[in-house]
Formats: sequence, structure tokens, C-alpha cells
Amino acid sequence: MRTTSAVATVLAVTGAALGWAPAASAATAGECVTNPLGTAGLYAEFVEKDSVRHSDSEGAVAVGGDAYFGDPAKPSGFSVGSRLTAADLAKLPGGHSVVVGGTLYAHNVVLDKGTGVAGEVVDRSTPGQGFGVDGDKVKTGASPVDFGKEFTELRRLSAGWAGVEPNGEVSADPSGQGVFLTGTDAKLNVFAVSASDLEKAGAISLKVPAGSSTLVNVLGGSYDMHAEPTYGVWIWDEKADGFVQDDYDSGSDAFKQVRSRLLWNFPQAETVKKNYSSWPGTILAPNAAVSMGGAGYGPGHVNGSVIAESLTTVPGAETHRMNFTGCLPGGTTPGPVVTPEPPKPTETPVPTPTATGTPTAPATTPGTPAETPSTTAPATPSGTPSTTAPAGTPEETPTTPAPSATPEGDLATTGSSVGPGVIGAAAAAVLAGGGLLAFAKRRRRAS
Repeated sequence: MRTTSAVATVLAVTGAALGWAPAASAATAGECVTNPLGTAGLYAEFVEKDSVRHSDSEGAVAVGGDAYFGDPAKPSGFSVGSRLTAADLAKLPGGHSVVVGGTLYAHNVVLDKGTGVAGEVVDRSTPGQGFGVDGDKVKTGASPVDFGKEFTELRRLSAGWAGVEPNGEVSADPSGQGVFLTGTDAKLNVFAVSASDLEKAGAISLKVPAGSSTLVNVLGGSYDMHAEPTYGVWIWDEKADGFVQDDYDSGSDAFKQVRSRLLWNFPQAETVKKNYSSWPGTILAPNAAVSMGGAGYGPGHVNGSVIAESLTTVPGAETHRMNFTGCLPGGTTPGPVVTPEPPKPTETPVPTPTATGTPTAPATTPGTPAETPSTTAPATPSGTPSTTAPAGTPEETPTTPAPSATPEGDLATTGSSVGPGVIGAAAAAVLAGGGLLAFAKRRRRAS
């Protein structure tokens, strides 16, 4: 396992290198500060180093290193900012929806809203077929974001939050297939769980009061959502009086309130691997190489933001404009982490996917074409996602469609609303290694 200097620092200050520190010295969860993530909280993707992306991000994207957006060998493109508002753009540094500190390697990149800036722009498109960046919306120039400064603070916050005393309970069913996070605080619910225990869960369920904020500290050097694999994340919906599986437009307003105020903190992780399941809330992994999808099990969306040291995705994986809106303890400083206790036994039934198993189908609006349609059955575990990012083909194409990923994803066009055609998700195929993807017209979602 690689150990970066940043991770070594976090391990040293938290005492993780020698074992979990006593919970008695942890901070309390009493204070709650809004906008705790600072500049990073304005973005759907905030990456310190390199990023390899396809399909789309509904929000703003900032990359401190090089960005590989789209790939002519797949083929794929990347669109940004479809859900940004004028108010969102006004808050962004420089007003840019795309910031790349290094080189932007671009193939069919569309900025739906806003403009972009990069240290350099390289057009990777095939002459006569597609384009680099549509409309020349990305200019070369200095980054308005100081990524070194921002990630120094993010690492301090992440390490500090790892020491907040939990006030929520972690439990598991006798089979170990379900992990339940249960909190009752109307303001802030804090959980501590080991990455290995979370990996064992086929289903992860969260029950907290609507309107409260949630901090889940996932402790350990790595987390792999495909280890078992985890086939879904459920949130208690007060209106439905039951657990609802996360998807783009899942649940009532109460459900959405919980999701938008949910933060998963990975203070010690060097790798975070996400599978095909939809993931609710924001991922904070400032020391980790984060991957979304991998060989054999396809992409999966994040209904929140991703903050990571580096980010690699397969075609079809999306981040949605559901930035963190909760509050978290302020004034914490890195110190001893809380010891994650083993999940307590519970007889609570493990949630299972609905009979249809299909993602929400938002209303169709003409737009840019999409990548990687999905099926309804979980894929068989067959590999580990690649996190490397060589310049040619930075990641492996999945060999199976994504079970619970919404079949949306942008392949950028020159501005025309006419795509290569519309196909049914059940009939679509993704062929391994060949770069041949079936495309569907983008269906714009309703919030």
C-alpha cells in the first residue's frame, strides 16, 4: 500500500499507526458550523491531483493536476454544470465551472453553464470527428483556486472530525449483510465505523431525523464498496415511514434533506473504491485515490460531491449537483480518533431492492447523448477498479452494465440537440476493452 506524506501525517496525529486511540479523549459533537468545507463545498468534484472523467457532472469541477475529460478511444465525452444556477456560478472562484491547474486533455467536453480555465488545453479529438472543448469556453491561465492551501485545511478538518465522539449507533443483522446507522439527534448525528465492517454490508441503512446533519467517519486505510459487494444504500424516509433505496430522485423531501446533509469522512483512506450502486451524500477523502466503477461491474453515481486526492471513473459514472448543505463541528483540531466499536447485533430486516429494481426515470429533454445504460440485476464481482491514469486510455471499460446507476451521462456534442439515437437501457450493451459504447439521448432530470 502506498503511503503519501499527507497520509503519514494524518496517521501520526491520529495515532492510527499504532492502533485506535481511546474514545475518551475525543471531541464532542455539540458545535455545528455551516459551510464547513469552504471552497471545496462549492463543487461537485474537487480533486487535488489528477482526474480521469467521462459522462457528466451536474455541478462545478475543480482539478489541481491534469484532467483527462472524455476519451476518443472509448468513445466518450464529458459535460459539466447542467444544474448550476446563476447564484452558483457567482460564488465560484473566477466564476468558472471548470478549473484545471495543470493540463486539460479534452475530447468532446461541453460546459453547459459557465466558463473554464486551465494551465493548458490539449485537443484529443480525432480530426473531423468531434472537438476538444465545445465553444472555446476554456481559456488558458492561472488557477483561481489554491489547491495546496485548500487541501491542507481539508485534511485538518477530516482528521479533526475523526475525533468527534459518536452519538449514533452502528448495528448489524446476524448474517452481517446489513449495517444500520441509527441516530436520534435533531441537529447532528455522528457515527464511527471501521471500513472493514462497512465493506461486509450488502445493504447500508441510515436512519436519522429529517433536517439533521450526519457525519459518518469511516476509519481504515482503504475502503472497497465492491468487496461483498454492497448492492445499495437506504435512507429512512419519514413520510414513507420506511427505508428508501437511494437513487437520483428517490424519496420525499424528508429523504432529500437527510441526503443533502450527509458526509462520509475517510480521514485515513489511501483508496476508496465505489461500485455500481448509487451513493448518497458527499465523500470526503482528501488523502485517497477515489475510483467510481471498475472492470467487470460498471459505473455508479454519487448523489453528492466527491472531494479526493485523485479521481478515476469509468464511462457512465456521474456526480450530481447535490452539494453538502449541512453543518459539522467547527474548531476541531487533529487528535486521537474514536475507536470504532463492532456493530451491535440487531434483528432489523435487511432492506432489499424493489421488485422493479429500476432507477428513477426523469422526464426526457433533448440534450447531449448519454453513455453506459444500465440493467436491473447486480453484477457478479469480477475485478478491482483501476486507479491509474495514463494519458492514452486512463482506465478500463466495464464489461457489464451498471445495475443501479441512472442511465444518464453526457457525450458532448457541438451544441446540437440531436444525438446518435435513443435506445432502451435493457437492450444496450457495453463491450469490454473495445471502446464501443451504446449511446442514448440524454434525459434531463427533475430535481
